[in-house]
Amino acid sequence: MQQRVLHLGDISGTSKSMIEVARSKGLDWVLRDVPAGRGSNPAFIALRRLRDLVVVRSLRPKPEILHINYGVSGYYGWVRKNVVLHLHGTDVRSDMQSRFLGPVVRHSIKTADVVLYSTPDLGPAVRELRPDAQWFPAPLPTAATDMLPRHPDRSTRIFFASRWDDSKGAPELLILAKAIQGQYPEAVLVGLDWGNHANAARAAGLQLLPLMSTDDFRQEIANADIVIGQVAFGALGLSDLEAMAQARPLVARFTLEEDYGSPAPLFNTDKAPAMTLVERILSDPAGAAEIALAGRAWALEHHGSHTLQARLEGIYQQLLA
Repeated sequence: MQQRVLHLGDISGTSKSMIEVARSKGLDWVLRDVPAGRGSNPAFIALRRLRDLVVVRSLRPKPEILHINYGVSGYYGWVRKNVVLHLHGTDVRSDMQSRFLGPVVRHSIKTADVVLYSTPDLGPAVRELRPDAQWFPAPLPTAATDMLPRHPDRSTRIFFASRWDDSKGAPELLILAKAIQGQYPEAVLVGLDWGNHANAARAAGLQLLPLMSTDDFRQEIANADIVIGQVAFGALGLSDLEAMAQARPLVARFTLEEDYGSPAPLFNTDKAPAMTLVERILSDPAGAAEIALAGRAWALEHHGSHTLQARLEGIYQQLLA
């Protein structure tokens, strides 16, 4: 069955990955950006979004399915049929509790035909409003699954791949960085110049890199002897998954393994202190590499874009049946 699908907005490349695979199969799936919802005068944002809503409502031919990314944009689907609302994280953890945005997110969840959420930790809050909501894992972009050649420094290189925000566990990551520097002064610690704790990371001696292209970011991951991911929630972010796909030893927090049916091969801060895991990796590089290779296989099995696109296509078919 041919499906004319419009994806509104894109979070962490999820829709781009799905559309890339779909279009390679000849499916009519397209992506349309939505106006930014932050960083400007609220009245201006509201007017800009209202204008865009009118444009989307008048699109012809009309899409058979409207796939909306991010709960705050859910109003695009109000009083429409065949609406898929895809929740991604902050829209559930923060926006749904907001005095102004919360009613929009909650109403959108209640009225959409299908509700998806991208990480298992969002499930309890979402299912309170929609017991039929489905977990849909974040897909790895096809380019992220190709192993990149390494260009390692002579010194041990440790890459903190998350932004320096509380939502990623920045305070705990700063403590870890200082502990690594104290025990391994020859190690090169690198992070992103991004997040409200970035200045603290810089003051702690990390080399902070400006925001870069996706290709350059993947190369930074590939070059790292250890990748440090998020440690705040029990869900793997896209940068964590990309580290696994590059077969790099990953230190991150992952508490929701049962949702996958098999444990994820990574150095899990939910099982041991982060510094202990770093010591284990550096003391046994061969063993760490073996775990990292198993992590790559696991990430491709559960987050491969072709597998997840086929699943999404099936969700659409059921909606149109």
